[in-house]
Amino acid sequence: MTIDLVNKSTQQYADLKTRLVFFDMDRTILDVGPYHRQNFLFVLQKMFGVMELPPAETSGYPYMEVVRIYARAAGIGDGILDSQQTELETQLVENMLAILPDELTKYVFPGTVQLLEKLNVEKIPIGLTTGSLRAIAVPLLKRSGLLKYFPVTSFGDHVSTREQIVEQGLEKATWVYGMSKEDFQLVTIGDAPEDIRAGKAFGAITISVANGVYSTKQLSAHGPDYVFRDLRDTQAIFDKITTK
Repeated sequence: MTIDLVNKSTQQYADLKTRLVFFDMDRTILDVGPYHRQNFLFVLQKMFGVMELPPAETSGYPYMEVVRIYARAAGIGDGILDSQQTELETQLVENMLAILPDELTKYVFPGTVQLLEKLNVEKIPIGLTTGSLRAIAVPLLKRSGLLKYFPVTSFGDHVSTREQIVEQGLEKATWVYGMSKEDFQLVTIGDAPEDIRAGKAFGAITISVANGVYSTKQLSAHGPDYVFRDLRDTQAIFDKITTK
């Protein structure tokens, strides 16, 4: 699989630190996007009468920010959303769990398990940073067989930015792995510009995969260190994670 090297700047000080690899979830390691969209539309229609999801950029944002983006685009004010926040979250979780299939392994992207297995064999610390709510993400990971690979998980509850999710993940990693933040060289793997931007905020080596709505060309324009078409070239991605 062809790889595009975009930027080497974050490699300068990486060779003395332990790699910590944070994976995004949706459209990076598995794809249940149609269920998310169905969920957003059902709940927005039920609570606010929204009949279709308006065009909006939502990739990489926390779950409640995504629904807020759709709602704003449909003309619903922040005051109304704020007053209904608790019920909105409850409805989103309940409906999503109701519509999700019990078996989700077929939605896992090719190369995902192979890469996770290799990282585990090589004892490289791994975490998951996702904008999905914990009550949605954990069942997704369980039903897809992926939860066992992530000793560190950080979700989109009570946050408004991707950086907050990464920060939470780093905090958890320090006590799970018994190391300080300064001991880690963070590596982020994701499918959206938000993943790149958040990773760079923490000095991460940023790896983009075009599993989602963005092409390799579009992702490259945001300056990640490496861009892959997908996760199938396990060895090449592993080499970029571990090369010092």
